[in-house]
Amino acid sequence: MKKYRTLVLNAGYQPISLFPEIHSIPAEDAVTRLCNETCHIVAEYDSYIKTPNHIIKWPAVIARNRFDLGDLKTILSAETLYYRDHGMCAYCGKTLTLTSKRVNSVTMDHIFPKSKGGLATWDNIVASCPMCNHTKSNELPVGKWKPKHVAYTPSYWELLKERKKFPIKIHHNSWLDFIGPWESEVRLVNNEKI
Repeated sequence: MKKYRTLVLNAGYQPISLFPEIHSIPAEDAVTRLCNETCHIVAEYDSYIKTPNHIIKWPAVIARNRFDLGDLKTILSAETLYYRDHGMCAYCGKTLTLTSKRVNSVTMDHIFPKSKGGLATWDNIVASCPMCNHTKSNELPVGKWKPKHVAYTPSYWELLKERKKFPIKIHHNSWLDFIGPWESEVRLVNNEKI
């Protein structure tokens, strides 16, 4: 049986999250949400679920029935820093990656070191390559350790604008209707370019 994924939208028909990837759930879980009436169906796959009493299509997109105020929050993480800081190390300018298997993976660096009272807040954290993060250690933000850009708290919409500059994978063409225009490459999970 093919494993389908379902895009989850908030009550305003926006994806719950696009960070680091588009938020989706197994289609089986989406069916449970539909049965529990916490969500409703928006788009369907062409394949069917057969039960003794019903034949229905697998859900490709569902939307929550109630709006959750947390849906548009910006959570401080390596992934959201990656997008806020344009995928570049704040110190050396190297291009970063979101995987932990590469040398230039994004790390979170305290501008004002934690050991000297620096807090883990948007305005004190920047995206950094592992080498700069390690070498800087607990140095103060002076000279080469002064970030090349100002750290700030981005809005959900600012992060979304930056996210759209990087490639994304989707599981169904109907998802395009909800992610909006995308500046970078969009691919179906089977690697078919859209």
